Amino acid sequence: MSWKTFHEIPIHIQYLIHAPRILLLFTASDLKTVMIPVTIFTVLSVPHTNVHSVLAASFWTWLHLLQFCVSNQSLYPEEDKFNKPWRPLPSNLIDLSTTRQLRWLLLPVCIGLSIHHQITSAGVLLSLAFMAHNELGLGSHWLLRNACNAWGYAMFNAGAASIANSGEFKAMKDGRLLYSFVYNGLIIFTTIYAQDFRDLEGDKLVGRCTLPIAVPEASRWAIMLSIWGWTLGLITTCHVTRSWMSLIFGAVGFAVGLRFYCFRTAIDDSRSYSLYNLWLVWAQLVHLPCMDSF
Repeated sequence: MSWKTFHEIPIHIQYLIHAPRILLLFTASDLKTVMIPVTIFTVLSVPHTNVHSVLAASFWTWLHLLQFCVSNQSLYPEEDKFNKPWRPLPSNLIDLSTTRQLRWLLLPVCIGLSIHHQITSAGVLLSLAFMAHNELGLGSHWLLRNACNAWGYAMFNAGAASIANSGEFKAMKDGRLLYSFVYNGLIIFTTIYAQDFRDLEGDKLVGRCTLPIAVPEASRWAIMLSIWGWTLGLITTCHVTRSWMSLIFGAVGFAVGLRFYCFRTAIDDSRSYSLYNLWLVWAQLVHLPCMDSF
């Protein structure tokens, strides 16, 4: 089939042909920030799970991530023209009207899947976090943005862990695991603006007031000291008993925090954020029960 012939196909048929690529591109930049950390957390927080349950939890996580990404990217398409031109909207793989339709179609689909897995509360609360962040505009201010991110991460972890735990919402009844959700929420709330340094120009374009925009120099100090503080605090209070774990986790935390302060180009900040995600995965795991056996 020639390129000219392909463009004679009705647009919705083209969307169906490109659907796997379009859906993957919507979530591609967030796989390492949500999918990988949540999946690792799920496997280690529910050590007696099975492959089928982990796959079900991962699909639930990805589908909700897709809901967030479609919502977010359809509200701020001009930002992606600058920051991420390969995404479906700026690369013209899908139009804005169809993207908004997909956004609202995903809402009942996600809630339906949550009902199926008996974690209705997690699914509804996660979808509300998405709407608060995107449609209600809370993601435009750094404080409310951090709160929405903490809320969302807590529900991602709670929902996925519950599915892996035989499909029942038992995770919130486990005192140690509930304690872990609270810890993780606080870590996210105080450090997640690490993602905003790399998107500085795009955020200015759409009028967001992120912490790096509001207080450029102070935010560099804040992210460095926050990462250092959490690293030291987790090592000393969460039973990181093996010296090799303390040394590696401490070294990673020190290096990531210092890198955010010292290296400030957009490329540097993107690389620092990738390393931050490595630190974040570990920071969310060191206080889990199964880590005591390391």
